[in-house]
Amino acid sequence: VWAASSTGLSDLAKEEKAIASVASAAVSLLVASDSLLDCSADQTWTLFRLKLSEAAPGVLERGSSPVPFMVEDSLAELAYALVDLVEQQGMMQSVEVFYQDLCSSKRETFCLYGAVNALFLVAAHLHQGASLSKNEEDFRVAQEYLKTAKYLLGSQHSLDFMESSAWPIHTSDLLQNTNRSKQLPFAWAPRVQAGVATSHNDLMHVFDAPRGSTLAITSLQQVAAHLAFLGHSQLVEEVGQGKKQKQNQGREEARFLAVGTHPTLTLEAVTMLKTFAVQPELTMRFLGTLGIAYKCGVFPEMCQGGAAADNAGAGDKADPIARLIGRFDAPPSYESYSFARIKSTMEELAMELRGKLELFVCTSPFIICALLQQATNLPMLGYLGLPLLWKRPTDYFEKAGEQFWGALRELRSKEHVVLFVNNPLLAEQIAFQSPGEVLPVIRPHALFTNASYAPSRRHEAMLVSRTKFMWVTFACAIRHFTLEGYPIKFTVANSDSKYSFQEMAAHLAVVLIPWEHALMAFFEYYSMAVPTMMPEAHWAYRLAFDPEGNLGSTTSEYFGIDPTCPEQGCTADDGRRHHPFPPFGFESLESRRYWYQYSSFEQFPHIIKFSSIPDLLNKLVTTDLRSTTAAMKAFNQETL
Repeated sequence: VWAASSTGLSDLAKEEKAIASVASAAVSLLVASDSLLDCSADQTWTLFRLKLSEAAPGVLERGSSPVPFMVEDSLAELAYALVDLVEQQGMMQSVEVFYQDLCSSKRETFCLYGAVNALFLVAAHLHQGASLSKNEEDFRVAQEYLKTAKYLLGSQHSLDFMESSAWPIHTSDLLQNTNRSKQLPFAWAPRVQAGVATSHNDLMHVFDAPRGSTLAITSLQQVAAHLAFLGHSQLVEEVGQGKKQKQNQGREEARFLAVGTHPTLTLEAVTMLKTFAVQPELTMRFLGTLGIAYKCGVFPEMCQGGAAADNAGAGDKADPIARLIGRFDAPPSYESYSFARIKSTMEELAMELRGKLELFVCTSPFIICALLQQATNLPMLGYLGLPLLWKRPTDYFEKAGEQFWGALRELRSKEHVVLFVNNPLLAEQIAFQSPGEVLPVIRPHALFTNASYAPSRRHEAMLVSRTKFMWVTFACAIRHFTLEGYPIKFTVANSDSKYSFQEMAAHLAVVLIPWEHALMAFFEYYSMAVPTMMPEAHWAYRLAFDPEGNLGSTTSEYFGIDPTCPEQGCTADDGRRHHPFPPFGFESLESRRYWYQYSSFEQFPHIIKFSSIPDLLNKLVTTDLRSTTAAMKAFNQETL
């Protein structure tokens, strides 16, 4: 059944039918349980796991609300003894042992998930006792045990596959009880996402979202109306005044430049402008890009800053915006990126570009977009995908805050500037931070891929993860669950991979492990209608929200409010936009559960969700992928 057949659609259909007919029975023979994760080879840890599992409520019992966690003294004693044992072994050194166990043939064995469960139990018992004794030190120590448990699971949870084990305590339980109120007992985290939105009328599936909701997708046909200024305002007036050059066939030319840091986010804006802003009087001429110095090995055509500068009349100088911003994933030096320095650089660039273009598109950083538009006063399409304060001026908190928000207010007041965002969370963040109408959400359609699902590599799935180490460890973990004969192999893709969109679309499916709340990679695969498999919400809470994230940062890195707004946010007095949690920080599990619903991962239909690695491997060979890709194509057309 699993053998490759000859090529051809008829053979493909026969093979799919044969696989489907036996998959349910056969896959259970090809997906293993894993003794490394369960520690089933160690009698002490096995006894602890079984006793803890007996005390744990079932998934249905947990539902969508936390369930109180009460620790029996006998179970707590065992947990204390196991924590002492782990500390004697050297807790932090043992994490390396687990990694070697996971990714090599080495078998020294450290019961990592058992240690995490024991630490959680000790923390719960201390918290429980302190609630009675009012011992402040026990409350503090309980939280330290939770921090240690989270630390053991690796940088950005790269060793965290607890849902794929038999252990009952998972990371969501750690998050549920982080900074737990002294008045409340520890609790089991909910395992079910449904029901969170029922008390918030504006939070519902994308098909039912009310007009004006950030969850209501604005179609690209509606985009044309937003961009009408390109054919009917300043540009057309200039045509009438003879300020623009004639083309050979008598049509007028509108030259534009793209400014940004993320290659495909900027490509999306360029495609949008070229496709939906063209008026009969105009021919759009794209001059190139400025600012992009990220993933140039994958998208070299988007990193031709020097060429773009030449085309736009900036001479032979290096890309001034890329030079100013520096590396995509590193902060600029303080002296080189103050508000005054950014403003003067944009003014110099505006002088070089004068008379060389009629408009520009800009995606990030926001402050570059705002100050370049201010310096040129050209029509601008802003298509934002990163927080407003991403790559903010280095003196923002000292003296440039008012200037920063003033630049946004000025930008939003101009008729020849149009601002969109590519995801609902960013729209809510900007509404919280600044006064004015909520910016329209335009989902990326990634038409620039010029590719569509064609699974010629139908025995290969693409595994995509760009989180540090996760792309390595996830592939390692999969190997622990696949026995000889499993029909699908995995092609691992990370930030350094250079696959073409056609190669990506040739895979049977994509397994996308999110590293941020909104991902252009998600929209690219969805646009190509590649069947997309993603972790269920309770797993994704710790992946989409992370201290090193941008939109989903769990720190206060991107929190800032226009000083003309209340301290509670600019939406504080707007009943339509009132949310139970601010759209920043995301430290608590409750805030992550709420705001994860604003992710396209959760809103878009036809995403195949898996709860564990065995569940992923099962669904990869039992899901009707033909029906899935057809449904994705229909949704793409419906929202176009």
